[in-house]
Amino acid sequence: MKNFFYYLKSRPLAIASFVILIILYLLMGFAEFAAPYPATMSFPDKTYHPPNVRYHDGKFVSQECYVINTVNWKYVRIKDHYSAIAFFGKGEPYKLWGIIPMNRHLYTSEKDAYPVFLMGTDSLGRDLFSRIVYGSRISLTIGFIATAISLLLSIIFGGIAGYFGGKTDWTIMRFSEFFMLIPGLYLILFLRSLLSSRMDSGQTYMMITLILSLVGWPGSARTIRGMVHAIKREEFIQNSQLEMIPSGVIIFSHIIPQIASLLIVSVALSVPGFIMTETTLSYLGLGITDPAVSWGSLIKRDISTIANLIAYPWLLSPVWFLLAVTLGFNFIGDALRDYYDPYHTVFPKHIFSKIRFWKTRDTSNQIKNEQAPINSDASGLITASRLLIVKELNVSFSVLRGSSYINVQAVRGVSFTVAKGETLGIVGESGSGKSVSTSAIPALLPKNAGVTGSVLYEGKEIINLPIKEMREYRGKKIGMIFQEPGRSYDPLQNIGNVFFETFRNSMPGIKKAEAFEKAEALLKETGLADMGKRFSNFPHQFSGGQLQRISIALALAQGCELLIADEPTTALDVTIQKQIIELLKTLRRKRQISIIFISHDIDLVADISDRIVVMYGGLVMETLDSSLIKSTKDDRGPRLHPYTKALLAASPSFGSHYSKAPLEVIPGRVTDPANPEPGCPFAPRCPVSSDECRKTIPPIKTRGENHEIRCIY
Repeated sequence: MKNFFYYLKSRPLAIASFVILIILYLLMGFAEFAAPYPATMSFPDKTYHPPNVRYHDGKFVSQECYVINTVNWKYVRIKDHYSAIAFFGKGEPYKLWGIIPMNRHLYTSEKDAYPVFLMGTDSLGRDLFSRIVYGSRISLTIGFIATAISLLLSIIFGGIAGYFGGKTDWTIMRFSEFFMLIPGLYLILFLRSLLSSRMDSGQTYMMITLILSLVGWPGSARTIRGMVHAIKREEFIQNSQLEMIPSGVIIFSHIIPQIASLLIVSVALSVPGFIMTETTLSYLGLGITDPAVSWGSLIKRDISTIANLIAYPWLLSPVWFLLAVTLGFNFIGDALRDYYDPYHTVFPKHIFSKIRFWKTRDTSNQIKNEQAPINSDASGLITASRLLIVKELNVSFSVLRGSSYINVQAVRGVSFTVAKGETLGIVGESGSGKSVSTSAIPALLPKNAGVTGSVLYEGKEIINLPIKEMREYRGKKIGMIFQEPGRSYDPLQNIGNVFFETFRNSMPGIKKAEAFEKAEALLKETGLADMGKRFSNFPHQFSGGQLQRISIALALAQGCELLIADEPTTALDVTIQKQIIELLKTLRRKRQISIIFISHDIDLVADISDRIVVMYGGLVMETLDSSLIKSTKDDRGPRLHPYTKALLAASPSFGSHYSKAPLEVIPGRVTDPANPEPGCPFAPRCPVSSDECRKTIPPIKTRGENHEIRCIY
């Protein structure tokens, strides 16, 4: 929550709402002190008195008024007749919280002076501000109490229904639907009308609170039930069940905390809803009545006709307090929603104009490009066989940390090319910039990403293309498959509809039967025969290997020329990994498509790729032929980048065993893209680094044909 207060600094409406709510609840808690007069105190000769607080001669005073018509209560102000307002002065005696005897008030009129009416008086000459302050005790507390009871019922019933399922779930949900079938306000009015009209104010307050709580829990319970139903399948919940932890402990100690953000936002939005409902009941005469006072009863008593409002506009004051509370909780709720749900955070437009991409810290840190461009001919012209050319690609994310936005420099000056029919491998640890670099090609990065540089596809610049033009490349020219196939599909859409939707994107007039025929041929090509009968199946009815083959078929459905495979084998077992790799090799050979293959496994990348790009800290550390990897463990082999060697050493080889020698690891931690090192990002972990490595980023150097390295060593 300390971070939340920093976050509030970027949300001025939320800050203003927070301050207003604090002030209102302080007034409520110290009502006797804040109000100059008791709620029932009347000034009979000052009925409908207008507000009379003025700022005169450097101080606040109350101006005296004279009534000129007692029929419609018209007043005129008496010129130069002012009475001093005493701040923290003595006034009507009272007991603070019913315990502490006091007679000091926040402000009041001096003894025997003209009364002070900050917001005027009502039809009985009672100070309206005092009544609003006292009325806040019912209006503001009823929202919290009703919300607390409703939330507790929601957690209990929703948690039990979602966790146990079966008949318990069916019974609780049908019971909640009974309450939801009837519109909430009508049900509240019906339940209230059944109660005695001769209840005192305390009984009325309690009954209204209970009615609001009983009506408010079903909707939240259904939401909680759905989330609990999903969370109970997580492995840590299953482990708790295996350890024989009681169900109640699992629900309240392990599952409910997972949805704490939802509950906090629910509270922020429920409180003003219950306050408005109480106001409505009181306005209709079914809520709080005299001598007790609430904002709803004030509105009912004082706002009787439009003519009354026109003549005495200050009677509308309770409405402004009600709106302030409602809007305040809504703005706080919006801030809580965005704070706890970063995937839906709305980034202010001005943030993007302030994004600056990290290229140099000073002129000595520049990534020099004095050598000939990668994969170019002697004249410097890109050869016609190059399908994709990425040059000086920079990607930075605008991220809120504390009260300000920072730029996370995920990719810094990345350059590589992909030839037609070639497989390019990209390898590196998590956070190296592999996926970000390739996701920038078809513009699949989130809204808070800024991209600069150049991406040429068949000689045409596609960086920062409008969405309509980029759709001509997505799927039709550039296909993509992702790491976890199960998360690439809508769980409510069967596979047949997925293929139909994909084909219709490139062939709008295609019929479903024709789309299924094409899909069956593609699936057969990817190793899934006789799939025509399974088009009605949903994603969860396929294995991980089958889903990945379906993903490849979908990527090929629109005839893509470049296939980006972002760690397509990571979530699969070793046998299926081998099958997917062989499938990609076969498709490349038969279709002559180009492939960008991303993985953490450098041996796997060397097996499938023609060339390998090694990335670290958003930089290309080395580009080399995959054939060179095979001789790296031989002392007579080529000298590679220390990071490439570290990746190879950390990769287990066939026949290795922990009893012979422990598996090597790369010491230290991956560089922080929000605060990159001034020099080589691998220098803090490199066994051969020097002081010079930590000062400047080494330039790319050519060490032979198709071998480039960024290393002083």
